Amino acid sequence: MRIVQIITSLNDGGAEGILFNICKNDDKNKHIVISLMNEGKYGPLLNNLGIKVYCLNMKANIFSIFSIFRLVKILMLLKPDIVQTWLIHGDFIGGIAARLAGIKNVIWNVRYSKLEIVKTKISSILLIKLLSKLSFLIPKLIIVVSKSAKKNCENLSYSKKKLFLIPNGYDLSILNPSKTKRIFIRKKWKIKKQIPVIGNVARYDPKKDHMNLLNALSLIRLRNIDFFCILAGSNIDKKNKILVSEIKRLNLGKYVKLLGQKKDISQVMNGLDIYVQSSSNGEGFPNVVAEAMACGTPCVVTDVGDAAFIVGKTGLVVSPKNPIKLAKAIEFTLNELSSKNWINKSNHARLRIKDNFDITKMLKSYNKVWVKTLGVN
Repeated sequence: MRIVQIITSLNDGGAEGILFNICKNDDKNKHIVISLMNEGKYGPLLNNLGIKVYCLNMKANIFSIFSIFRLVKILMLLKPDIVQTWLIHGDFIGGIAARLAGIKNVIWNVRYSKLEIVKTKISSILLIKLLSKLSFLIPKLIIVVSKSAKKNCENLSYSKKKLFLIPNGYDLSILNPSKTKRIFIRKKWKIKKQIPVIGNVARYDPKKDHMNLLNALSLIRLRNIDFFCILAGSNIDKKNKILVSEIKRLNLGKYVKLLGQKKDISQVMNGLDIYVQSSSNGEGFPNVVAEAMACGTPCVVTDVGDAAFIVGKTGLVVSPKNPIKLAKAIEFTLNELSSKNWINKSNHARLRIKDNFDITKMLKSYNKVWVKTLGVN
């Protein structure tokens, strides 16, 4: 099959990473990628794999009729068997362009979970409500990444019969426990062997609620518990004045290191003892939690999106926006580090990802949906 993947951008994000892994590991079909915006992080990586990438260079929040016509023209030239679209704007613009190009086999890919009116842009709310109406007309099938995303789509009146749940899958040959990586990265971070390391990898965004994590760490420090915390992600650096100011206010300067955006996620996760996901809302299927677990790093997560489902019984789950509960969960897990059970805990974390979220399972599910799409009238 010739499958054209249309996504909003190819920047460093969860959906973009999964799209890249599908293109990289699926040897049954030919994939072509169209980014509505720029080539970002993954454009060059896709090109290196020999996968053709088109970039329309649309500007954020600017609707361009000329770009849509260009997209229609590209689709008519490519003549794909299936067009699969990703994210809100990708689903809307990509879906309409595909239909204008005469392509009926359209699949949407929905990544967001609970829609919080107060914290979501009005333009996004209106677009999502429009997509719910168009779900009966444009796509043949709709892939949802998580149970929470599926429930959310049902609540928003998307076409229920078109919804198919496909959790993310991970390449465990890359994401695995490594003593070599652990020793190397901790030396690079200049962290003493006996100091436990907590980590969080997320772009700077209110949804990720870094302040929740920092407040929890402050509470732990008041109990004179030793730790070091690594924060990584887009705009997580010394240029972020708000973040730096909050770290200083909470007297955490000696205990928190800002790394910025990192390419080798496996190396970062191997350097940690505990991964903490502190999000307040907006998560669908948080990749970083699964990536940490695949590297044998147990997790403490807030109950947002499918984080609790990913962790299962291998870690701790607390309510969001509650630094007191988050601090208690982190402290409990830090105390477990010295126990004989810790190695088992690490092994069980990786085993859960291997049994439930291996990339081969995800690819089989996608291929089933692609074949099914061709057979839907």
